Amino acid sequence: MRHVFTLLCLLILTTPVLGQERLRTSEGVISFDASSPLEDIVAVNNKVNGILELQSGEIAVVLLIKDFKFRKKLMQEHFNENYMESEAYPKAYFTGTIVDFVLDELGTQNQKFQLTGELTIHGVTQTMRDSIQLRKNGERIICKMNFVVRTEDHKIKVPRILFKKIAQEVNVRAELGLTEE
Repeated sequence: MRHVFTLLCLLILTTPVLGQERLRTSEGVISFDASSPLEDIVAVNNKVNGILELQSGEIAVVLLIKDFKFRKKLMQEHFNENYMESEAYPKAYFTGTIVDFVLDELGTQNQKFQLTGELTIHGVTQTMRDSIQLRKNGERIICKMNFVVRTEDHKIKVPRILFKKIAQEVNVRAELGLTEE
């Protein structure tokens, strides 16, 4: 995890040195749905930080686990204390590259790209390869993504008694509106 944090810091701090243009946000939105037939478990985090390096297509995203909001306060407490252990693992990270990203070819309609990188949740890093949709919206680039996270892949322990209440495959949606800062 320290390696990922160092990489994120380097990405942020080297902007003036490299002279490459970057877009950022601190108001990205990531939501997840771990609902089952017995229980609706949905949460939203609208304080997601992201950086996109326009020349290389490198992208980095970081969020605080405690910033996920649930419809029931008790769900939020259980999520942070029992499952995500957010005191020990306060952040989730993604660092990767949008394959074949060329800014000049991006239009106002969604375009699909491949995204490769590493996703770190609950202190466990997994290689990730999925698709991402990008489009221009004025001075912003909108990034949208849907993907699945398996709880066991990130060593998130769900007691057997709750297997029917909490989905083991969590549907995640992300949207970042990136602008120059």
